[in-house]
Amino acid sequence: MKFMRPNETLKNIGICLENIEGPLIRTLGAALVIVTIALITSLGFEMITFTLPLLYKSSDEVTISTLLKWLHTAFTLYILTLISVNFYLCCSTKPGYTDNLMAELVRLTSNASANTNQSNSAADQAEVPLMSIESTESLVLNQEPGGHTAIQMEEMGRNDPFGVLKMKRCRHCKHPKPERAHHCKVCNKCVMKMDHHCPWINNCVGHFNHRYFTLFTIYASIGTGYFSFMNYSIFYDIFFQESEKRHFKVPASFFGEIFLLLFVLSTALSIMIGGLGAMNLYYVCTAQTQIEVLDNRWMEKMARAHGGTFVNEFDVGTWRNLRVHFNIRTRSWRGWLGLLVPKRREPVGNGVTYTKVASLVRGNEQDGDFV
Repeated sequence: MKFMRPNETLKNIGICLENIEGPLIRTLGAALVIVTIALITSLGFEMITFTLPLLYKSSDEVTISTLLKWLHTAFTLYILTLISVNFYLCCSTKPGYTDNLMAELVRLTSNASANTNQSNSAADQAEVPLMSIESTESLVLNQEPGGHTAIQMEEMGRNDPFGVLKMKRCRHCKHPKPERAHHCKVCNKCVMKMDHHCPWINNCVGHFNHRYFTLFTIYASIGTGYFSFMNYSIFYDIFFQESEKRHFKVPASFFGEIFLLLFVLSTALSIMIGGLGAMNLYYVCTAQTQIEVLDNRWMEKMARAHGGTFVNEFDVGTWRNLRVHFNIRTRSWRGWLGLLVPKRREPVGNGVTYTKVASLVRGNEQDGDFV
């Protein structure tokens, strides 16, 4: 009987774990999305049907209590809309994969090969079969950058709008890898300006949905904090006051366990999401992603060790960074009001090139509104 060495066994176990990691996290993510939707719905339903009627008694006459009840109801529906729309956009918007760059590279390679074959055919007066797209893609995947002839490189370079020929290749998927892109092992794809893979939205946070993720964390922390604030007096009255001293008279159908669970969850989530949102907002203000923060700290440490100073080329100033992130192209305060409207808005750039200090100085068309 042949036994494997311990190192080989551990290596095989590691490979198996890597193979099942992605499907497991994606399955967990689908469940967490359902949990999030149920939680948002439950908090909104409880607020409108239980909390507000208990805090503000209804009356046939127009009173301060009635006005406050309708104002709070309107705000609850509004914040629920902001949370729900941005959560949906987080989940449904692709973060930006490099598939289109791979397709562009395949097209360039295919055209260059076709033109080269046609030239050879004309010279040799013989017909040479052209490569199919599938065979070209297979060739590109297994070919290292620079593995073309000088004639092919010159031919491809004439029509390369994304600059894929000069890009590095991902060591996992072999796709062209633009700056700020990273390979997600869960999605098994390279993601443009990848921040992290979030199981709560069952999606990566990248170039095309980072704006929605930021708004979702902001509004979710506000919404859960608002729920806890409005329910605190009821919570204290029911669970810490003696029955004869209670101020609120709860209906007979009141489920204390469910109310307690929602109150504790909303309080904990307001703190957790608030912390996550604050950290994410700090990264946005400094033009970094969660992945880039670690790299930048290392480069800053190395620069100091050699007597230099590290400069983040994407950091164009706090307010400009925020405007670029949210795609606010006006300096007027009215531009920020767009964040209060739940809608889809495309980010700045195509996920290949980004706003930099140098591009602002040169006055690139993409960044002209942010100078």
